[in-house]
Amino acid sequence: MKPAIKREPASRRHRFLHDLKWIAILWCVGFGGTVLLTLPLHFLVMAMMHK
Repeated sequence: MKPAIKREPASRRHRFLHDLKWIAILWCVGFGGTVLLTLPLHFLVMAMMHK
């Protein structure tokens, strides 16, 4: 008799990795967008403080 080992299907694992990849991509895009929006404001405030 074969041991009764329940295995997760490869397609389910593949889907999880695919979703995880997209979460990471969207997080990086959001972080990059936030930096690009706030960095010019940061430099503007710093320039105004040094006048």
